[in-house]
Amino acid sequence: MVSKLIRLGFAGIVSIGISTAAPVVLADDNAAAGAADKASDTAKSAGDSANKAANSTEDAAKNAGDKASDATKNATDKTQDAAKNAGDSTENAAKKAAGSTDDAAKAAGQKADDAYRGATRPAD
Repeated sequence: MVSKLIRLGFAGIVSIGISTAAPVVLADDNAAAGAADKASDTAKSAGDSANKAANSTEDAAKNAGDKASDATKNATDKTQDAAKNAGDSTENAAKKAAGSTDDAAKAAGQKADDAYRGATRPAD
């Protein structure tokens, strides 16, 4: 009789173990677990999309910065060229004006010299 009790007790323990383990083993077929997996996949996908968007924004900002830097450099170069050209034009105009002034002074000096010589020249 004791052996029957042990055998029935052992059978009861095995039966309880199987009924307790069955939901754990079959958890993959559980609808709630499937929904949790889908939610996890969706969250991961959203995180990946957010990372892509952040990277795109960072790249766009870098490109905009590079373009602004290039535009600034081009504007600086144009300003330097314009200043150099203006300086050259001013220098050329100053040289022409100096040449004209020098010519006018020489002509005036020559006239003054001629007038002086004519005024002081003895009569023929």
